[in-house]
Parts: sequence; C-alpha cells; structure tokens
Amino acid sequence: MTTVDPETLREQLENGEDVCVVDIRPEDDYEDGHIEGSENRPIREALLSGDVETALAELDDLPDDEELVMVCDAGIASTETARMLHDQGRDASALEGGLDAWKRDQE
Repeated sequence: MTTVDPETLREQLENGEDVCVVDIRPEDDYEDGHIEGSENRPIREALLSGDVETALAELDDLPDDEELVMVCDAGIASTETARMLHDQGRDASALEGGLDAWKRDQE
C-alpha cells in the first residue's frame, strides 16, 4: 500500500491518468468541499464503528483498471481503507494528509 502526495495527485488528474479518487467522508463534509471529480463513498463512520465488512462492500464496484486514491480529512481513515483494499489485491493508495493537505497545497 502506498500514499500519494497532493502535488502528485494533482498532476495525475491534470494529465488525465487513470485515477479514481474516492472520498470516504460523510456526505455533508463532502458537500462542504472535495476534490473535483472525486466520488463520495461515505464509509468512514462504518470503519470507525468497526463495521469493516459493510464499509468494504460499499467499495466493491470501484473500477479495477484504475488506481484508487482514498481521501478523508487528515489521511488516517483513508490510509486504513487503502490498506484493506490493497490486501484484497486492489491498486489503492491514500492521499497523504487527506483533504486538509490538499487544501494547504492549493494555497
């Protein structure tokens, strides 16, 4: 499992690389701000409550032919999610520092 820094992810998106950005924060947080083009899969609460099976089931239909980049607020839950996906054989990374780092990198 790897991580990707905000600058690298921005370059990948600008270059049209096969990257699927998945924001795992609650829908309200996502609506308050997110990475353009990202997909919201609000599984963070399920993960935090220990319901890993339900959380992973919500991600089953993500593309197999693209790198998955998981995003949360600070990068903690998304790192755990990426690790679980990687353990299932998926090409998954986490955004280093989460959306907080993404926003800081924009300034």
